[in-house]
Amino acid sequence: MTVSLSNSAGAASGAELQRYLQGVERALRASDMETAIRLSDEAIGKGLEHSHLLALAAYRQMALGAGDRALVFASRARELSPRNVDVLNALGLSYVHLKRHREAVEAFDAALRQSPTAFMVRFNKAAALEELQDLTRARVEFERVLDQQPSHSEALARLASLAIQRGDVKIARDYATRALKSDPRQPAAPLTLAMADVEEKQFERALSRVEPLTRPANTSATNRSIAQGVKGEALEGLGRIAEAFDAFSQSQATLRAHYRPIYAAEGYETASMLTARLTDYFRTARAEDWRARGTVASPVRTHVFLVGFARSGTTLLEQILASHPDIEAMEERSCLVEAQTEFTVPPGGLDRLAKLGADELGSYRDAYWKRVREQGTALKRAVFIDKMPLYSVYLCVIAKLFPDARILFARRDPRDVVLSCFRRRFVTTAQMYEFTSLETTADYYDAVMGLSDLYREKLGLDICDIRYEDMVADFAGETRRICAFLDLPWNEAMERFVDVARTRSVNTPSGPQIARGLFTQGAGQWRRYRDQLAPILPRLAPWVGRFGYAPD
Repeated sequence: MTVSLSNSAGAASGAELQRYLQGVERALRASDMETAIRLSDEAIGKGLEHSHLLALAAYRQMALGAGDRALVFASRARELSPRNVDVLNALGLSYVHLKRHREAVEAFDAALRQSPTAFMVRFNKAAALEELQDLTRARVEFERVLDQQPSHSEALARLASLAIQRGDVKIARDYATRALKSDPRQPAAPLTLAMADVEEKQFERALSRVEPLTRPANTSATNRSIAQGVKGEALEGLGRIAEAFDAFSQSQATLRAHYRPIYAAEGYETASMLTARLTDYFRTARAEDWRARGTVASPVRTHVFLVGFARSGTTLLEQILASHPDIEAMEERSCLVEAQTEFTVPPGGLDRLAKLGADELGSYRDAYWKRVREQGTALKRAVFIDKMPLYSVYLCVIAKLFPDARILFARRDPRDVVLSCFRRRFVTTAQMYEFTSLETTADYYDAVMGLSDLYREKLGLDICDIRYEDMVADFAGETRRICAFLDLPWNEAMERFVDVARTRSVNTPSGPQIARGLFTQGAGQWRRYRDQLAPILPRLAPWVGRFGYAPD
């Protein structure tokens, strides 16, 4: 940051302010950020105001964990200097600190309009896009960082991670190797190399890479959890199942401890608690209040929600359907936020939603479609599929807003689903936090399936069930059945879904599997872990029978 001694925004310009600005400038020229921030805090404490001092104060507040206060300082700095790149970067980082990543991207874009070569701003934008799971745009922005700074170790490491997520092992290795060459202490690159080892069945080499990273002194909690999970995958590859399960358990325990202050705080409604509350409500809800009928205005002919439970085959199904020329699919973007927040969070929200007709909910539909378009979705094809597995919890909202929507409900052997949720790595949210122990994973699965059954009884939605195992065993028959449900002719392009998938973002742990095509080994994985799963099998048994799976 370079401090200008002229106050372009017209704030106070007294002698004392000038002294502080000069002191900050000297500190920054000496790369003494600590002194620069201390002086800015001092000046602001005396009531002096300048955009650069405010921006530095915002960084100080972020370091203290006071995101709200940081945003106040950064926002005021922008008022004083609306086109200043350093100020806009501080504003964007303040939004990131508050997990308001969409607004952060807007601030970073504003900064880049002023200075397209500001590579650190571009890196921050790319990181925010990655948090939004907008992986294609994130990848492009990280690559543009490298255009200016070819040895930027963190951009290289991020690109390596994105490559391994989409199953591109060769590119992942290249980026990770370059990252380590640039910075041998880079923490994420060894993890990516270990993941590449697992993909290529070099299990012993993967173990040697991750073992040092599983120790608390060597890495952050998040990276330690990832390392423990990769260790589990390597041990599984070597047939050391009991040890693999222990590693997966350690991985989830690390995450659970790290995120407990957020997702298990006193007074916080967990995902399980929300599901239980919705279940209690709909046990006594009148079906006639929720069976909205009629057609609402829509930019597409057929609006479809692809739901179920995490790791039930929704990503495979979405990629297959997206290869059809008449289908546009969107992967895991939270576009129902306004309606969810308004009607499922506050007391009395569900009662209010029950009384509203389709016409009265127009503003919430508009907000939904606005968010869909913001994701870059063109809505130019006959069928639009919104894939969000755990929207199965929010089918009540969908039924009221979109009474003519069609529902594709993905199913898979519950034992494989629970095992996979427990052993895979997800971006941690309130719902994903439930997967941080085997018992809570099984309990949450049971709760969501129970609520989904109530919804089937009360909402009257048009639902088509698809079993993962049937899709793998009879691809042609199942894809034709789904096309018929969507009033579409079957198209041979669906057989080439892997080619299409490689051009799209796959934002889930299924990425490497999708890159290999139909993954026949996905069925019956739970049997290898029968002993470890024994405590939760009785909980899942009713659903195993209900969905037609063999009990053994």
